Amino acid sequence: MRSRRSNAPLSLVVDPQPRDAADAELAAGLVAGQDWAIAETWHRFAPMVLATAERSLGSRAEAEDVAQEVFSRVFRKAKTLRQPEALRSFVYSFAVRVLKSELRRRRVRAFIPFLQSEPAELGIRTVDVEARDLLKRLYALMDRLTPRDRLVFVLRRMESMTVEEIAVTMGLSISTVKRAINRASGRMTTWIETDPGLSSLVREGNWGR
Repeated sequence: MRSRRSNAPLSLVVDPQPRDAADAELAAGLVAGQDWAIAETWHRFAPMVLATAERSLGSRAEAEDVAQEVFSRVFRKAKTLRQPEALRSFVYSFAVRVLKSELRRRRVRAFIPFLQSEPAELGIRTVDVEARDLLKRLYALMDRLTPRDRLVFVLRRMESMTVEEIAVTMGLSISTVKRAINRASGRMTTWIETDPGLSSLVREGNWGR
């Protein structure tokens, strides 16, 4: 995965005098190709993209690859941004597209065993073997969702985005997002309830809401 994204921005030089710029000002600098804006965009939004990607994929390494690809596209397509104040949504929209593509590839690989690599290292920093096992089982269940439903589920239940924000970010109608949330939450709740070790997550997390 890393090899096909080797040209993506692994790291950027921090501007010596970081600017507390509003998103609209930052977007204007980005469109103009200014170095401070490129660096600030990376440092402002990379943590958000990395967190979403890691929660969606269950792998820090894959999340880092996704972030590289996302910002490579953001920087290349910056001039297509029509609403500077919507820079956050602009960045998130690229994250959603890249993640959907990666999740689709993952579903294809699941049907072609000889293309499977070693299981991804899940993004969890803990020595608790039981917790790691539960997380693996949780992501195995999430793999059963469609890419779109999985992303909607992650954005709503793990990233706490509003229905309206998800609709804008993913280019969907509000009613479609609501249906996807209900569908994904219902399926995840049903699947988790069949697993004694995961069933407590339903009671504690209230995923069905």
